[in-house]
Amino acid sequence: MPTINKDAALEVKRLQMLAVKVSIAGSIILFLISASVGIIVDSITLILDASSSLVILAVAFLMNFAVNKIHKPADERYNFGYGKYEPFTASIQGILIFATCIFAIKFAIQDIVHAEDIKDHFLPMAATFVASILGLFITIYLKRLSGRSGSSMLRASCLHWQMDTVLSFGVCFGFLIGLLLQREGYHKVTPYVDPVMAIILAFILIWAPFKTVIHNIRELLDAAPKGHIHARIKKIVEKRKPEHISIHRIRTRRAGEKIFLDIVFDGEDDLTLAQTEELEGILEKDIKADLGNCDILISFRSHRPAASANIPA
Repeated sequence: MPTINKDAALEVKRLQMLAVKVSIAGSIILFLISASVGIIVDSITLILDASSSLVILAVAFLMNFAVNKIHKPADERYNFGYGKYEPFTASIQGILIFATCIFAIKFAIQDIVHAEDIKDHFLPMAATFVASILGLFITIYLKRLSGRSGSSMLRASCLHWQMDTVLSFGVCFGFLIGLLLQREGYHKVTPYVDPVMAIILAFILIWAPFKTVIHNIRELLDAAPKGHIHARIKKIVEKRKPEHISIHRIRTRRAGEKIFLDIVFDGEDDLTLAQTEELEGILEKDIKADLGNCDILISFRSHRPAASANIPA
């Protein structure tokens, strides 16, 4: 069993490092495209799109640091391992995405108040279309890696790329509308197409990172995992335990990819040492087969009254 868990952990780490490399390369390319074209045509939306790529790049480097941390074994300073680095990184990523949306709204409103039409609509439309296609391929690829690894960091990274891709497609559509309006002679309207599209997309995209942050903060605060996980554990325990002993408590918490379980039974006096060891082995095997990466602590409470002790004054 330890060999399987070790091999699985190594595979997860490999997938995470692969995602980091793809994110770094993709964000650099998108930043160069958006920033250069944004400066050429003087588009606030493209400059904001470029800043979003910089956020993805910064998070990718943070992920690289976190991946090397979370797979380290527990030590004297971190007795439960480094798994919390994963929800911590995902929380930072969600906060940065949320902040990007807020800044997008702020600068877009500023662009509406001081309306100024961009110099050309075709070039940014072409640039955002290329960025959208590249972002779409990266999103699909990261989604596959996320599904195979089960990593919350990769899910957050996939969400970030998905949002950036949707933003690029929306901006591309906005520039297309601006190009058509400009050709039809609606020059008074075209300055507002770019910022209005940015505001609409920012409001649409802002809720997903908010939910991500809340979910990961709950994990950082040791909230119990989702109800179905607790129900699955209780079902296994009820099925395997002897009828004459009862469950005192089942406590669960998650740290990244690992779930920590604390299972306490009432009725130590009703089992021999061999029976308790056999029960512990069966439960550990069944729970790990169902949930995967777990750290399980199983203990028993005795029915005997505690012996009185003379405590010195």
